[in-house]
Amino acid sequence: MKNIIIAIGILMIFWQVIYPKYQSYKYEKVAREYLKTTWADDTKKEISSKQPQGLHVELLNQYPNIRIYQNFLVDIVAIPELLNKDTFQQAWCGQLNGLTAMEVKPRLAMLKVFEQDKVTFYLIVKDKFGKEIFSFQQRISECPNFDKLRVAKQGEVIAETKEETFVPSAAPAVMSSPSESAASVQ
Repeated sequence: MKNIIIAIGILMIFWQVIYPKYQSYKYEKVAREYLKTTWADDTKKEISSKQPQGLHVELLNQYPNIRIYQNFLVDIVAIPELLNKDTFQQAWCGQLNGLTAMEVKPRLAMLKVFEQDKVTFYLIVKDKFGKEIFSFQQRISECPNFDKLRVAKQGEVIAETKEETFVPSAAPAVMSSPSESAASVQ
């Protein structure tokens, strides 16, 4: 009887502690392999199918640093409003919202890999002469929606974060003593 209780105790510990850690490890391993190999191939295919005329896009996967080079083949005029880093951060981080389509455990493993490996995307845009027009980098774990992805349910739609504009108010007047103003005049 005592041996049966010990065996049941060991099985319960295995099932409650060890197996979930093994399962998480397995998902993380799959996520790393996907980001190192398959993701780059899938993304290259997607970029080449959507590539507009006059733009050459290359993807260099140096995991955990993923670099995307966009080279214009025609003359362009850079529009500063379109090359806003906040706008790019919102667009890039917004693409992560698609991870909610994944089951919870694989998604959590993917997010853990992003965080542990410090996966960073770099975007470099150059004109037709090779002069850099714009560059942008984003560590995935520093996206504003990263924590929302961790707690989201499968299939949940994460609302885009809206920018808040703060209007500065007038600063209050500061009174100075007559001795301070006299000292500053001299």
